[in-house]
Amino acid sequence: MAQASNSSSTSPNFERIPDEEDAWRNEIAALTVKLQEKRKSLQNGEVLRGVHPKSHGCLDAEFVVNSDVPENLQVGLFAHPGRRYSAKIRYSNADVLKRADIEKKKSNGTKVMNHGSRGMAIKVLHVDEDTLLADGEMQNQDFLMVNTPEFAFRNVRDYRRLTAALVASEDGATPDLFFLPGVMLKMGMMDMSGNLVPASASDTEQMIGLRTTFTQLHEVFADYSAADLQGVITASKVVEKIRKTATRSPHEATYFSAAPFQFGAGRVMRYSVAPMDSGLSDAEFTQDQMADLHEDYLAQALEVTLCSKTQIKLIFRVQVATADDIAGNEQEMIENAALPWDETKFPFVEVAQLVIQRQMERNMVDACKPLLFTPWHSLADHKPLGGINRLRKPVYSASADFRRSSGQSTL
Repeated sequence: MAQASNSSSTSPNFERIPDEEDAWRNEIAALTVKLQEKRKSLQNGEVLRGVHPKSHGCLDAEFVVNSDVPENLQVGLFAHPGRRYSAKIRYSNADVLKRADIEKKKSNGTKVMNHGSRGMAIKVLHVDEDTLLADGEMQNQDFLMVNTPEFAFRNVRDYRRLTAALVASEDGATPDLFFLPGVMLKMGMMDMSGNLVPASASDTEQMIGLRTTFTQLHEVFADYSAADLQGVITASKVVEKIRKTATRSPHEATYFSAAPFQFGAGRVMRYSVAPMDSGLSDAEFTQDQMADLHEDYLAQALEVTLCSKTQIKLIFRVQVATADDIAGNEQEMIENAALPWDETKFPFVEVAQLVIQRQMERNMVDACKPLLFTPWHSLADHKPLGGINRLRKPVYSASADFRRSSGQSTL
């Protein structure tokens, strides 16, 4: 059963919160800190962000609201056409460890590569209005994105299983246990209800081992259900898409909020940042290019661009849905972060630009290290919605507090 969330009298209640979710969020926040401690030895004794620990660059930018924003989109940060704000941009890998930007493998004698999820965080400074969560002593608006229009994990229930799987892994950074039921499904060992198929005399040693893991690892697989298996199937499809999504330079990718946000009273948005130059290449690397890629190639590519170009411009755009669009579709449009909105029904509309001037500093990678990015640094008009955003509030806070208590300064 799901409980209704609190909402103002001027805005419909878009969220559908499971009764168990509050306990799940607290559990995940505590386990996130446990994982940060566990990964410390793998990161030169340093406590880093629970997710997105590897930065490709921290850039000074200007967030410029378009002068021709349609009147019906003049909401919140976009209510003042032509206004210019100072901003910070952080590009990162959406991973849990500092690892090589790309995984190179060999298959049938040919080199192949698995790409990772990429992140972009924008901090719009001094918005001059109260925010839902203060950013130190400042009122800033944060926008957090990844380079696919969907998250790999739909909701808090799925993320709880993932977190338990990470805790159970030897290094605290390997999610294989989360995906184990999907492997068993393909092998005919599990049905679509999430139940094990009875063992047979023809089971291989590998199958016996997988069955033992599933039945004995209660902290990960207790009370497994069809809903949990569907989460694995969904996540597997998104991960496969991520692995095939090439990124040649951080600023050349298109990024998406995936999760939804309030857009004033009675409307909801998802947002995105795209290159202004639509001719930039997202094609796969050739075999020769692949051989030359450094493990930090994204930071290198960004530095080359910023030192050579006078200016980079990016487009900030929004998809907007009304209460009528969402009515009856709350589970799909609000609570499922792994399901993109149909762009033919909800087209992206440009409302602002990001302008990045030439930057020659050599500390671009670490300059954002002290900053805390969270979607809850937000104007009320852009309140975060949905389970993944509700989860971010306690998890990001617990992660930042632990970094701070470990001597890693955060603002």
